[in-house]
Amino acid sequence: MKISLPPIIRIIFLTIVMSTAHAELADAVAIQGNSGGSINSKDCGFIASSPHHTMRLNQRMDYIRLTVQAKGGQPTLLIVEPKTGRRFCALGDQTAGLVPEISGSWEPGEYKVYVGERTRNRYQFTLRISTTR
Repeated sequence: MKISLPPIIRIIFLTIVMSTAHAELADAVAIQGNSGGSINSKDCGFIASSPHHTMRLNQRMDYIRLTVQAKGGQPTLLIVEPKTGRRFCALGDQTAGLVPEISGSWEPGEYKVYVGERTRNRYQFTLRISTTR
């Protein structure tokens, strides 16, 4: 599923040239789609063959938070840095209210974002990407 962002958000978000105004606009980014897929990631549930979103950072970011809310199921959030192969997985569990979240400082690079599902089912989700704590 391809997500089409308005031109100003695309420029701000994909290049991540931050200023106060940009941080506020980037904080408004929400991507919707269907979780899961046919590929067993082995550690982060079932994912689609292509990422739901690709995040390119041109500079280090002190803080970015990604959260997923799904309409059912047991969502997961998998971030893969293709250049290094590093993987970050967050599982939606009862303690977290079934809302997987990954946050912290991020180094420059490209990150592939997958919204998975612990079962083979698919559910509508909203992925929110924020630069505010």
